[in-house]
Amino acid sequence: MNLRIIEANISHAAAIATVGKKAFRQAFGSLFNNQDELFQYLEKTYDPIKLTKSLKKGNNVYFIALLDEQVVGFAKVKINSLNENIESIAQMELQKLYVLPEHHGKKIGSALLNEVKKLASYIGPDHIWLDTHIANEKAIHLYEKNGFRKIGKKFFTIGTQTFEYHVMGLAVSEMISVL
Repeated sequence: MNLRIIEANISHAAAIATVGKKAFRQAFGSLFNNQDELFQYLEKTYDPIKLTKSLKKGNNVYFIALLDEQVVGFAKVKINSLNENIESIAQMELQKLYVLPEHHGKKIGSALLNEVKKLASYIGPDHIWLDTHIANEKAIHLYEKNGFRKIGKKFFTIGTQTFEYHVMGLAVSEMISVL
């Protein structure tokens, strides 16, 4: 198994779209009462043209996980993104971290998270924050194992459904001792 984490560019937009759709559907598809709303959300969120625009934004950084040169996961970071639960003007948000379901348990999520932490140590925000669905126990465990703590709640509406998320934060000063 040859795993590499690299920074993504616009040539990776279609692969990120494929991974995002499949991983999101696997993780959260059963929570949707209306599968059409799930489909519409996935088509809009993981449209390769939209992802290409997102990859070009200077405030966004994407990492992809290559397993034997196949894209099997990705992480998206928004460099300057504030959360009201954190008293700091220097924050970085981990907006997405997905790994294809057939590759869970191979430490790919941890490898992507390590790249995010390296980026944070280079850029120097006070905090990294993220949100994760309250029932996503695998993700919560990964984040807590890496020093993140629950600091609040967030609600996100897709179609006619509203979902509850934990907001989790990590002080970069605490993170550096973890690296």
